Amino acid sequence: MKNEIIVSVRMPKDLDERLKRVAESLDLTKNDVARHAIRAVVQAIESNQSLELPLKIVVQPQPLSVVLEKKKRRSSKEHS
Repeated sequence: MKNEIIVSVRMPKDLDERLKRVAESLDLTKNDVARHAIRAVVQAIESNQSLELPLKIVVQPQPLSVVLEKKKRRSSKEHS
């Protein structure tokens, strides 16, 4: 947690529930999903120098098994 800050985000209750379901389906925390989403948006803005709202994200689909394997590898590296 070095060099990290805490950010509070207000969101409608239904969005929080959706975020929770998505995070659970990926075996991640809501914070993990939010952090990845924020990072992706910042990178998109930096590379395009603009942002059109509402934001539409195009994702290359990956099987859930690939996502979970990546998470497992990251976790083992963090604990090493």
